[in-house]
Amino acid sequence: MKPLLLTITLAVSALASPAMAMNVDVSSLTPVLTFPQPAPEPVTQGDGGIDAQ
Repeated sequence: MKPLLLTITLAVSALASPAMAMNVDVSSLTPVLTFPQPAPEPVTQGDGGIDAQ
């Protein structure tokens, strides 16, 4: 009984796998990432905003 069940299971999975592979929608697995625009750096005059070492 086990060999018969194993044979049927393998045959059905081998026949069904191409159809399943063609119908899988993977677009919903990962969300669309959106990033905000970076804030502009403040403009300084002189050496006030520079880290001089």
